[in-house]
Amino acid sequence: MRKLIAAATVAALAIALAGCSNSAEKQTAAYEGVKSLCSPFNPGSVADQIKVTLHKNAQPSVNFPTPLSAPKTQSAIVSQGNGPIFTGGEMIDFEYQGINAADGKVFQSSKWDGTDFASQLIANPTDKTATNFCHALTGAREGSTVAIIFDSKEGHGNKPIAGLGIGARDSIVFVIKLLKVFLPRANGDAQLPKDGFPQVSLAPNGQPGLTMQDWSTSSAPKEFQAETLIKGRGAKVKLGQTVTVHYSGFVWSPTHNMFDSSWDKATPAQFALKTGALIPGFIKAIEGQTVGSQVVAILPPKDAYQDQATGSIPAGSTLIFVIDILGAN
Repeated sequence: MRKLIAAATVAALAIALAGCSNSAEKQTAAYEGVKSLCSPFNPGSVADQIKVTLHKNAQPSVNFPTPLSAPKTQSAIVSQGNGPIFTGGEMIDFEYQGINAADGKVFQSSKWDGTDFASQLIANPTDKTATNFCHALTGAREGSTVAIIFDSKEGHGNKPIAGLGIGARDSIVFVIKLLKVFLPRANGDAQLPKDGFPQVSLAPNGQPGLTMQDWSTSSAPKEFQAETLIKGRGAKVKLGQTVTVHYSGFVWSPTHNMFDSSWDKATPAQFALKTGALIPGFIKAIEGQTVGSQVVAILPPKDAYQDQATGSIPAGSTLIFVIDILGAN
């Protein structure tokens, strides 16, 4: 498990599955109107001293005069991509290399060959205890390689990290290649809701909830149903792709209890969209939809967990999912 610095500790990274990306046009259109969570990165003469030579399927060669330090975080675009712009609060797939700016020694790195890249939600721009990758990357496009230098306070809180050979006053350099930028929430064109479907309300961050309705007098549908509340402008999702989504799941009942939500876990979920990996109704809800869409799906037991109880879900339950499709590759 690869890790990046956060304060004097190390923030864990999950490894994502590699795959093919959609066209640049579709990706860029899907992001139109997304607001920035973080301020754009600061260029500077110190970051410009970091010279990076990129190699195919191998770690980059990075050189700079040592010791190197900066009065504040600075970033420089090494190689410009043509995908959507990272704006913060988004999950990204990325290759990376961390270097001690005091002596030029690499203290952590992915392989840069697509086999162990990291996937992480880059957020919390106001968290003063964490290395602010959100600010350092905002404004860079998907496909770009970015060189970043953090001063010792912003990089690790002026605390030494003995296990990585980083001293209390050492600045740190990261070289990051943005392989994939995912949407922070559903984004696209609002659609008229269908009659008979649960009404969805959204929190300011986009997390969905179901409005209170008296379902005690209405029976759950016997067949799968779905509606699109937001029509995304990205490419269509295909069976076999890995999808990145935010979702909330509810049990059809007078209280419509929520049994699971990626929003509560503060990070999107990634699934292989293939038969046997997910319950049938979840696949039906996503396949053929466009990236950026928000879908409400009603799953009768035969498309969910049938007559088996699962966690807090009673046997024979009809389920409701509200799904934001953030990306597919």
